[in-house]
Amino acid sequence: MAATGVPNVLVLDIDGTTVTSQKCVDPDTKDALLQLQKQGIRLILASGRPPEGVYPIARQLRLQQFGGYIVAFNGSKVIEYKTKRCLYEQYLSKETLRSLWYDARCYGLGIMTYGKGKIITASEPDPYVRAESSWSHMPIVLHEDFLKHAPKTIYQCLLTGKPEQLQALNPLLSKLYLGKAEVFHSEPSCLEVTPCRVDKSLGLKKLFCHLDISPSQVVCCGDSYNDIGMLRYAGVGVAMANAPQAVKEFADYVTCRSNDERGIVEVVRRFFPAVLPA
Repeated sequence: MAATGVPNVLVLDIDGTTVTSQKCVDPDTKDALLQLQKQGIRLILASGRPPEGVYPIARQLRLQQFGGYIVAFNGSKVIEYKTKRCLYEQYLSKETLRSLWYDARCYGLGIMTYGKGKIITASEPDPYVRAESSWSHMPIVLHEDFLKHAPKTIYQCLLTGKPEQLQALNPLLSKLYLGKAEVFHSEPSCLEVTPCRVDKSLGLKKLFCHLDISPSQVVCCGDSYNDIGMLRYAGVGVAMANAPQAVKEFADYVTCRSNDERGIVEVVRRFFPAVLPA
């Protein structure tokens, strides 16, 4: 969708977009985003991470001071950061969770979800789950009886394994869970599962309705398959230089610089020139 006016909202994916490969916000990106908000541009963080995984980035970018928002769990939960008030949420059904646990065992995949301040998994943590624990600072709790120990409300599940195996299983599982859940790649070693018809674009629609924002006012930036919905929904969809080609095809603009090369600074300069002249 092409923007029809001057944008006044910036929506950012986190991993592969706002943070570097080392999972940190570089100083130039932080400065650009703080200047952006000082000029009255609203900043929204839209991530597959749980809220606890987004909060450290939100604190760095001072979303509390400037009135920013968080779309977590790939759209399953929308939060006003300053008050931590939930504006929208959607859960996976127990039946879907039971099927996911069965399929994970059947295909030899890892399965994990998020409890309050912890990662819950049903099998010995693989490298992806350990990495998730490391950057999020959330401990891993192993419960072989996954269903019994899973939280009552689950916003998202992750299936983990070897990239080639997940690539082959993605279309199969997407078809299997059609009408029950959304299954999509976010990173090579992970398939993310959200409630039916829930993705980042739905979370943004709910938030924009609450804030009376038109998509034409919005620039969205992302780098992976779980960002495609919001890239298509926004007035301007921006794919990072490090995004797969299949994601870039849905974007209105592709950055010249990657997330490790201050690609978001490029975005601010191009689409918000009054904030950061070229």
